[in-house]
Amino acid sequence: MTAIVHPWFMTEVEHPPALSSVVLLRLRDFSRRPVAEQARLNAQLDTVLAVLLQDIPAPARVVLAGDGTAAVAVLGNAPLALAFAERALRANRASLGLCIGIEHGPVEISTAAAGDALTGDGLATAKLIAAFAEDVGLLVSTNFYAALAQAVPGAQCMLVPAGIFSDAALRSYQVFRVDQEAPKRRRRHFRLMAIGTMLVLAAATMALRLGVPDRPRPLAPIVDRAASTVLDLVQRGSRGRP
Repeated sequence: MTAIVHPWFMTEVEHPPALSSVVLLRLRDFSRRPVAEQARLNAQLDTVLAVLLQDIPAPARVVLAGDGTAAVAVLGNAPLALAFAERALRANRASLGLCIGIEHGPVEISTAAAGDALTGDGLATAKLIAAFAEDVGLLVSTNFYAALAQAVPGAQCMLVPAGIFSDAALRSYQVFRVDQEAPKRRRRHFRLMAIGTMLVLAAATMALRLGVPDRPRPLAPIVDRAASTVLDLVQRGSRGRP
Protein backbone atom coordinates (compact mmCIF):
# COMPACT_ATOMS: atom_id res chain seq x y z
CA MET A 1 0.00 0.00 0.00
CA THR A 2 1.58 3.25 -1.08
CA ALA A 3 0.97 5.83 1.58
CA ILE A 4 1.67 9.40 2.57
CA VAL A 5 4.09 9.36 5.50
CA HIS A 6 3.18 11.88 8.17
CA PRO A 7 6.43 13.09 9.78
CA TRP A 8 4.86 13.35 13.23
CA PHE A 9 3.81 9.68 12.94
CA MET A 10 7.22 8.31 12.09
CA THR A 11 9.22 6.42 14.70
CA GLU A 12 12.78 5.23 14.96
CA VAL A 13 11.64 1.79 13.81
CA GLU A 14 12.67 1.27 10.18
CA HIS A 15 11.91 -2.44 9.91
CA PRO A 16 9.20 -3.90 12.16
CA PRO A 17 9.51 -7.46 13.39
CA ALA A 18 8.32 -10.24 11.12
CA LEU A 19 4.98 -10.33 12.97
CA SER A 20 2.97 -7.27 13.99
CA SER A 21 -0.62 -6.54 14.87
CA VAL A 22 -1.84 -4.41 11.97
CA VAL A 23 -4.86 -2.16 12.52
CA LEU A 24 -6.28 -0.92 9.22
CA LEU A 25 -8.64 2.05 9.41
CA ARG A 26 -10.59 2.70 6.22
CA LEU A 27 -12.98 5.56 5.45
CA ARG A 28 -16.17 4.09 4.00
CA ASP A 29 -16.93 5.08 0.35
CA PHE A 30 -13.93 7.42 0.30
CA SER A 31 -13.24 7.13 -3.44
CA ARG A 32 -16.82 8.06 -4.32
CA ARG A 33 -16.77 11.35 -2.42
CA PRO A 34 -15.95 14.79 -3.90
CA VAL A 35 -12.34 15.92 -3.67
CA ALA A 36 -13.13 18.62 -1.11
CA GLU A 37 -14.89 16.11 1.14
CA GLN A 38 -12.01 13.67 0.76
CA ALA A 39 -9.59 16.33 1.99
CA ARG A 40 -11.85 17.11 4.96
CA LEU A 41 -12.19 13.44 5.91
CA ASN A 42 -8.44 12.86 5.62
CA ALA A 43 -7.87 15.80 7.95
CA GLN A 44 -10.38 14.36 10.44
CA LEU A 45 -8.69 10.97 10.28
CA ASP A 46 -5.31 12.60 10.93
CA THR A 47 -6.78 14.34 13.99
CA VAL A 48 -8.24 11.11 15.34
CA LEU A 49 -4.90 9.34 14.88
CA ALA A 50 -2.99 12.16 16.55
CA VAL A 51 -5.18 11.79 19.64
CA LEU A 52 -5.38 8.00 19.80
CA LEU A 53 -1.72 7.27 19.08
CA GLN A 54 -0.64 9.04 22.26
CA ASP A 55 -1.35 5.82 24.16
CA ILE A 56 1.02 3.75 22.00
CA PRO A 57 4.74 4.31 22.71
CA ALA A 58 6.49 5.70 19.64
CA PRO A 59 9.09 2.88 19.42
CA ALA A 60 6.24 0.34 19.38
CA ARG A 61 4.43 1.56 16.28
CA VAL A 62 4.76 2.31 12.60
CA VAL A 63 1.99 4.45 11.09
CA LEU A 64 1.41 5.25 7.44
CA ALA A 65 -1.68 7.07 6.23
CA GLY A 66 -3.18 8.47 3.07
CA ASP A 67 -6.00 8.17 0.54
CA GLY A 68 -8.69 7.52 3.13
CA THR A 69 -6.83 4.79 5.00
CA ALA A 70 -4.42 4.50 7.90
CA ALA A 71 -2.32 1.44 8.74
CA VAL A 72 -1.01 1.16 12.29
CA ALA A 73 1.49 -1.66 12.87
CA VAL A 74 1.69 -2.25 16.62
CA LEU A 75 4.87 -4.12 17.40
CA GLY A 76 4.66 -7.05 19.79
CA ASN A 77 1.53 -6.00 21.67
CA ALA A 78 -1.79 -7.46 20.47
CA PRO A 79 -3.82 -6.18 23.48
CA LEU A 80 -2.60 -2.63 22.84
CA ALA A 81 -3.59 -2.92 19.17
CA LEU A 82 -7.11 -4.02 20.13
CA ALA A 83 -7.45 -1.19 22.66
CA PHE A 84 -6.40 1.31 19.99
CA ALA A 85 -8.94 -0.13 17.52
CA GLU A 86 -11.74 0.03 20.09
CA ARG A 87 -10.99 3.69 20.80
CA ALA A 88 -11.00 4.37 17.07
CA LEU A 89 -14.36 2.61 16.82
CA ARG A 90 -15.79 4.91 19.49
CA ALA A 91 -14.46 7.89 17.51
CA ASN A 92 -16.30 6.43 14.54
CA ARG A 93 -19.57 7.43 16.20
CA ALA A 94 -18.76 11.02 15.27
CA SER A 95 -19.86 10.17 11.69
CA LEU A 96 -16.34 9.58 10.44
CA GLY A 97 -17.46 6.35 8.75
CA LEU A 98 -14.57 4.07 9.70
CA CYS A 99 -14.28 0.37 8.93
CA ILE A 100 -11.56 -1.29 10.99
CA GLY A 101 -9.81 -4.61 10.45
CA ILE A 102 -7.05 -6.22 12.52
CA GLU A 103 -4.63 -8.93 11.43
CA HIS A 104 -1.55 -10.37 13.11
CA GLY A 105 1.00 -11.12 10.45
CA PRO A 106 4.27 -10.15 8.71
CA VAL A 107 4.84 -6.57 7.60
CA GLU A 108 7.83 -4.54 6.50
CA ILE A 109 8.78 -1.03 5.47
CA SER A 110 9.96 -0.80 1.88
CA THR A 111 11.51 2.26 0.28
CA ALA A 112 10.63 2.92 -3.35
CA ALA A 113 10.88 5.85 -5.74
CA ALA A 114 7.36 6.93 -4.83
CA GLY A 115 8.23 7.02 -1.12
CA ASP A 116 7.98 4.70 1.87
CA ALA A 117 5.35 1.99 1.89
CA LEU A 118 4.11 -0.50 4.45
CA THR A 119 3.84 -3.90 2.79
CA GLY A 120 3.38 -7.55 3.66
CA ASP A 121 0.70 -10.18 4.13
CA GLY A 122 -0.30 -8.68 7.49
CA LEU A 123 -1.28 -5.42 5.84
CA ALA A 124 -3.03 -7.10 2.90
CA THR A 125 -5.17 -9.27 5.17
CA ALA A 126 -5.99 -6.37 7.51
CA LYS A 127 -7.21 -4.42 4.47
CA LEU A 128 -9.52 -7.30 3.51
CA ILE A 129 -10.84 -7.65 7.06
CA ALA A 130 -11.60 -3.91 7.13
CA ALA A 131 -13.57 -4.27 3.89
CA PHE A 132 -15.66 -7.02 5.54
CA ALA A 133 -16.35 -4.73 8.54
CA GLU A 134 -18.66 -2.22 6.86
CA ASP A 135 -21.73 -3.37 8.80
CA VAL A 136 -20.04 -4.19 12.12
CA GLY A 137 -17.37 -1.50 12.30
CA LEU A 138 -14.54 -3.64 13.73
CA LEU A 139 -13.51 -7.19 12.84
CA VAL A 140 -10.39 -9.20 13.66
CA SER A 141 -8.82 -12.23 12.02
CA THR A 142 -8.19 -15.72 13.37
CA ASN A 143 -4.46 -14.95 13.53
CA PHE A 144 -5.10 -11.93 15.72
CA TYR A 145 -7.48 -13.95 17.92
CA ALA A 146 -4.67 -16.47 18.51
CA ALA A 147 -2.09 -13.72 19.13
CA LEU A 148 -4.32 -12.05 21.72
CA ALA A 149 -4.94 -15.39 23.46
CA GLN A 150 -1.20 -16.04 23.60
CA ALA A 151 -0.38 -12.56 24.91
CA VAL A 152 -3.12 -12.46 27.59
CA PRO A 153 -4.83 -15.84 28.09
CA GLY A 154 -8.56 -15.27 28.50
CA ALA A 155 -8.60 -11.84 26.82
CA GLN A 156 -9.86 -13.47 23.61
CA CYS A 157 -13.16 -14.25 25.37
CA MET A 158 -14.47 -10.83 24.30
CA LEU A 159 -14.05 -11.84 20.64
CA VAL A 160 -16.97 -13.84 19.26
CA PRO A 161 -17.35 -15.42 15.80
CA ALA A 162 -18.83 -13.05 13.21
CA GLY A 163 -18.89 -15.33 10.20
CA ILE A 164 -16.71 -16.52 7.33
CA PHE A 165 -16.00 -14.24 4.38
CA SER A 166 -14.35 -14.87 1.02
CA ASP A 167 -12.21 -12.53 -1.08
CA ALA A 168 -12.12 -12.20 -4.86
CA ALA A 169 -9.77 -15.20 -5.07
CA LEU A 170 -12.31 -17.30 -3.11
CA ARG A 171 -10.03 -17.57 -0.09
CA SER A 172 -12.03 -17.88 3.13
CA TYR A 173 -11.43 -15.86 6.29
CA GLN A 174 -13.05 -16.50 9.66
CA VAL A 175 -13.51 -13.22 11.50
CA PHE A 176 -14.47 -12.19 15.02
CA ARG A 177 -16.20 -9.14 16.46
CA VAL A 178 -15.82 -7.51 19.86
CA ASP A 179 -18.54 -8.35 22.40
CA GLN A 180 -17.84 -6.87 25.83
CA GLU A 181 -20.63 -8.95 27.39
CA ALA A 182 -19.20 -12.27 26.19
CA PRO A 183 -16.90 -12.82 29.24
CA LYS A 184 -19.83 -12.26 31.59
CA ARG A 185 -21.95 -14.77 29.69
CA ARG A 186 -19.07 -17.23 29.78
CA ARG A 187 -18.73 -16.89 33.55
CA ARG A 188 -22.50 -17.34 34.03
CA HIS A 189 -22.45 -20.43 31.82
CA PHE A 190 -19.50 -21.83 33.74
CA ARG A 191 -21.21 -21.25 37.10
CA LEU A 192 -24.41 -22.91 35.90
CA MET A 193 -22.48 -25.94 34.63
CA ALA A 194 -20.57 -26.22 37.92
CA ILE A 195 -23.76 -25.93 39.97
CA GLY A 196 -25.48 -28.51 37.76
CA THR A 197 -22.56 -30.91 38.14
CA MET A 198 -22.58 -30.47 41.92
CA LEU A 199 -26.34 -31.11 42.12
CA VAL A 200 -26.09 -34.26 39.98
CA LEU A 201 -23.20 -35.51 42.10
CA ALA A 202 -25.08 -34.80 45.33
CA ALA A 203 -28.25 -36.50 44.04
CA ALA A 204 -26.33 -39.58 42.93
CA THR A 205 -24.54 -39.78 46.27
CA MET A 206 -27.79 -39.47 48.20
CA ALA A 207 -29.47 -42.13 46.05
CA LEU A 208 -26.63 -44.56 46.74
CA ARG A 209 -26.71 -43.91 50.47
CA LEU A 210 -30.46 -44.46 50.65
CA GLY A 211 -30.47 -47.48 48.36
CA VAL A 212 -27.50 -49.32 49.80
CA PRO A 213 -26.73 -47.90 53.24
CA ASP A 214 -24.15 -50.56 54.21
CA ARG A 215 -22.30 -50.74 50.91
CA PRO A 216 -18.49 -50.51 50.82
CA ARG A 217 -17.27 -47.03 49.80
CA PRO A 218 -13.77 -47.33 48.30
CA LEU A 219 -14.32 -44.23 46.16
CA ALA A 220 -15.55 -42.02 49.01
CA PRO A 221 -12.31 -39.97 49.24
CA ILE A 222 -12.35 -39.35 45.49
CA VAL A 223 -16.01 -38.30 45.53
CA ASP A 224 -15.43 -35.99 48.48
CA ARG A 225 -12.46 -34.35 46.74
CA ALA A 226 -14.48 -33.93 43.52
CA ALA A 227 -17.36 -32.31 45.41
CA SER A 228 -14.91 -29.98 47.18
CA THR A 229 -13.32 -29.01 43.85
CA VAL A 230 -16.70 -28.24 42.24
CA LEU A 231 -17.71 -26.16 45.26
CA ASP A 232 -14.44 -24.22 45.05
CA LEU A 233 -15.00 -23.55 41.33
CA VAL A 234 -18.51 -22.26 42.02
CA GLN A 235 -17.20 -19.92 44.70
CA ARG A 236 -14.46 -18.62 42.40
CA GLY A 237 -17.00 -18.05 39.65
CA SER A 238 -19.27 -16.11 42.00
CA ARG A 239 -16.34 -13.78 42.71
CA GLY A 240 -16.00 -13.05 38.98
CA ARG A 241 -12.89 -15.09 38.25
CA PRO A 242 -12.81 -16.84 34.84
